[in-house]
Amino acid sequence: MKKSLLAIVSLGLSASAVAGEAHFCGSPEVGTMEIGRQVVNDSTIFTCGGGIKGTLPELAKQGWKVVQVSDQMASSSSPDPSKSTVYSRLIIQKD
Repeated sequence: MKKSLLAIVSLGLSASAVAGEAHFCGSPEVGTMEIGRQVVNDSTIFTCGGGIKGTLPELAKQGWKVVQVSDQMASSSSPDPSKSTVYSRLIIQKD
């Protein structure tokens, strides 16, 4: 019985040791009124939590998968909407 319990506990610990990892990433902010500047492409560098940084192709080569993409308005203290900025937000994950 003790050997079985020890084996089950060991398996549980090894599974949690290889649990997945996920981080938020953000692109550089661009002005909402800047024509053509808000295009995200393979050259866009994303800065992520955990000190991770790179373009989408670089992140993929490192084994990261994009699980969510969204565009977000950056906070602006100016009441002038032409001074607002937006950025793309990713959630990346490794299994």
